[in-house]
Amino acid sequence: MTEIPLSARARAITDSITLAITARAQAMKAQGIDVVSLAAGEPDFPSPDEVREAGIRAIREGQTRYTSATGMADVRAAAAAWFRRHYGLPYEAGDVIVTAGAKPALMLALMAVCEDGDRVLLPAPFWASYTDIVKLAGGEPVIVPAVPEQDFIHSGAQIARAARESGAKGIVLNWPNNPSGAVPTREQVEEIVAEAIAAGLWILSDEIYARLVYDGREHYSPARCKGAFGRVLVVNGGTKSHSMTGWRIGFLAGPRAVVDAAGRILSQAMGNACTISQRAVLAVCNETDDSALRERLRAYDERRRFVVGAINRIPGLRLATPHGAFYALIDAREACARLRIDDVQLTERLLADAKVALIPGGPFAIPGFIRLSYAASMKEIEEGVRRIAAYLS
Repeated sequence: MTEIPLSARARAITDSITLAITARAQAMKAQGIDVVSLAAGEPDFPSPDEVREAGIRAIREGQTRYTSATGMADVRAAAAAWFRRHYGLPYEAGDVIVTAGAKPALMLALMAVCEDGDRVLLPAPFWASYTDIVKLAGGEPVIVPAVPEQDFIHSGAQIARAARESGAKGIVLNWPNNPSGAVPTREQVEEIVAEAIAAGLWILSDEIYARLVYDGREHYSPARCKGAFGRVLVVNGGTKSHSMTGWRIGFLAGPRAVVDAAGRILSQAMGNACTISQRAVLAVCNETDDSALRERLRAYDERRRFVVGAINRIPGLRLATPHGAFYALIDAREACARLRIDDVQLTERLLADAKVALIPGGPFAIPGFIRLSYAASMKEIEEGVRRIAAYLS
């Protein structure tokens, strides 16, 4: 039988490293192996009661048919109001579409603005899927080297230089950052955005962790910067803040013409997000009491503080305090040098020998580092860190 040849696009795409390592850890657990997984950004909290009840109610009321590809009208309106209330972004219902998670929103945004061969800046470290998503949209990813000595926040001058040298057309920003947890100040955001706009770049801003910030930090959306509103596409939702990873629901917001184009692509490629999930996320958009969110934040903060203290006591590891999301980007260069291995080999050994699943820094464009997720329970985090310490000691 003649095999069907793969396209160049398919050959260029790799598996998600996070999903691959998480799947391997799950397979080991299924075999009865005691594995602690600190790999995936999967909150251990259940979805809030009002979210679950909204989904159940939708099923009971028979809301299981097609909707507009871009989402139910009341959900789009509520999402626009949510953007205005929490982020000061003056979107209207027509400026927002509903997608089956943040990843499709990123994909649709890039497909709407990327011409074949367009270069797109990716300031490192960045979520490992960005490079492949840019490639799928026909773009060419250009990595802006990480600056751990600047707390992972690039200067405007560094972004301007990268844009000038690469001839880039766009840039993907992600704050709070995955994997570093970096949260820039308003002044830093404004400096970077001003240089990006001056360089003629469009901006895709992944803000899925926007409500998960600590130490009095504030998330400031690039879309709020002077002269930027018409140049920025924003991806957001309740996936991380409200433990809705499996619901597969998110939002893409931005200039009407671009969002409309993304909606047309959505209508042909995917269709509407799950109706049940749309009714569930409506509860997030209409939430008036954020006390439960604050409680989850307190728990994440406790875990964050434990991880920072415990990791910095392990020989060969260093950890700068993250100020957002629920990830710790650990500098393991000293440990790797001592063991004469790289970060990929280190995470492989930790999984095989210490039975702890972590993500190597290489796919995030910061080799020598490893990412730990403190979205797991405190019990798992304590045990995982204990195993890491024992292995490296």
